[in-house]
Amino acid sequence: MKKTIQSVGVWGDSIMKGVLFNPEKNRYTLLKNNCIKRASEKLGLTFQNHSTMGRTITKGHEILTKDLEKDATNDIAIIEFGGNDCDFNWAEVSENPTAEHTPSTPIDIFETQLLEMIARLKKLDIKPILMTLPPLHAKRYFDFITKDGLSKENILQFLGGDVQMIYRWQERYSNTISRIASETGSHIIDIRDSFLAEFHYENLLCADGIHPNEAGHIAMSRKFIQYASFHKA
Repeated sequence: MKKTIQSVGVWGDSIMKGVLFNPEKNRYTLLKNNCIKRASEKLGLTFQNHSTMGRTITKGHEILTKDLEKDATNDIAIIEFGGNDCDFNWAEVSENPTAEHTPSTPIDIFETQLLEMIARLKKLDIKPILMTLPPLHAKRYFDFITKDGLSKENILQFLGGDVQMIYRWQERYSNTISRIASETGSHIIDIRDSFLAEFHYENLLCADGIHPNEAGHIAMSRKFIQYASFHKA
């Protein structure tokens, strides 16, 4: 018999934290009524959100381990990482575009960390639910990272002359998440697909081209609620 779902743990980065970029204030702010809060109120579930801005999967795994040592009573755990992991140090790229640059978390390490997190959760009888990444908007993100003086020419050179390489690079991490979910028999919430279903998905993103805006969080909450309706305990 399936147990009734009562408590949901969330481990992720700024996307699940509800971080928005405010262009008027030129800084990041928090959306109080983010996707987690909306889904929690609609579903009547308790969500414990452990997400933090800037977190990579390696740090996330470390925090997950410590959190579970204190409290392993969540029925399910939503895991959302990849946006920071796939990112490069753009200042270094700008300085020397012909040098070898690696992302914050190389994709093979990203895969290993995700597999270990899934195994750890399953061992504690906590159901892992993975999340694909919302698609970034390459041109908007490129303009954002170069707005304060980094060399557009040098970064574009590193990208092989194609700004859309930023999109494709991030997509590899999202595809890895989907593949691992399939290989491990883990459930997945395909946030990326719900964004790409929009003719202008950029309308769901902030001015930085990577963080979902309030409309994006509404779309994500709908996806969580849709998932729950198909997977009732």
